[in-house]
Amino acid sequence: MKSSRPMNGRQAVAALRGLYGRDKSHRLPDNWRDRLPAPATYYGQHVEKLGKPNGTGWAQGRCPFHDDHNASLSVSLSGERGHYRCFACGERGDMVGFHMRHTGLGFNEAVRDLLGVRA
Repeated sequence: MKSSRPMNGRQAVAALRGLYGRDKSHRLPDNWRDRLPAPATYYGQHVEKLGKPNGTGWAQGRCPFHDDHNASLSVSLSGERGHYRCFACGERGDMVGFHMRHTGLGFNEAVRDLLGVRA
């Protein structure tokens, strides 16, 4: 027999998560930032005509977000986050943002895809 007492806030949130299928298996790993691929590896596979990095670790390539005939995209191959900036179309961000834009995935899905984790 069920209790007729009202649920508290935590119980209500847990019940809603159960209804909508949101459990801990859909969370990102705590160390997901440490597990991202190296920017040089990632951008080497996704940026056409990527050149060698300069002294500060930035390399130029063709931007995949517009019809680019020149190397207008700069990517940082030295940092962990893999920042990018296109001087023609104005796109900018980090590797996760690049992957989101490139694949059309949301944040969690893009991170899982980068990590090779399937939900």
